[in-house]
Amino acid sequence: RPAGNTIGNGCPLMSWLLNIAYILLLIAVSPVLLYRRLAHGKYRDGWGEKLLGRLPARSSERPCIWFHAVSVGEVLQLQSVLNELEPRLPGHDFVITTTTVTGLSVAREKFAADRHHVCYFPLDFSWAVNRALKVIQPRAIVLVELELWPNFIAAAGRRGIPLALVNGRISERSFRGYRRIRVLMRWLLRRFETLAVQNETYGQRLIELGAPKDRVVVTGSIK
Repeated sequence: RPAGNTIGNGCPLMSWLLNIAYILLLIAVSPVLLYRRLAHGKYRDGWGEKLLGRLPARSSERPCIWFHAVSVGEVLQLQSVLNELEPRLPGHDFVITTTTVTGLSVAREKFAADRHHVCYFPLDFSWAVNRALKVIQPRAIVLVELELWPNFIAAAGRRGIPLALVNGRISERSFRGYRRIRVLMRWLLRRFETLAVQNETYGQRLIELGAPKDRVVVTGSIK
């Protein structure tokens, strides 16, 4: 679908401005990350996947669908979705990525390794998301709730990979914040083929932010 602006066309300047912003943010929080790593043993693994997009290669050449669930709650929500999809797509693999250590642990526990490929989601650096997409080569990408990462979405768009949102939700506070960046939100939401939301209120908020009305579907919660 036509994007209608330089962001949608994959503007390299926009991508690198985002990279710089992410680097500055990472530098700012690095003392906290280092402390938690040394004091509590957190954030010890997955940095190759997160920073460089070095996701493990899939063991099969079957087509796959990539699901991203941030943490434990979203991972658990995926169970009902995959239970419905697996019988309908017997020749597909399912990649499940998560951001947190606990989310990764639960995903590995809940999803069998024969058809499920579980790993960390790359941070939204352009080099990381491009490498991850090249490794995984998904036929489609499904995001749980509302994970909108511009470089990742732009990279998927350049490859013609359809995007879908499931169990979408947007709080009043988030809605007020997103309205300040309405131009970017409009493009991000228009990259999705389907935006499945929990209720009419969430759907209307996405439409007000620029989502095409005909792509917003109220499905209720998948919990």
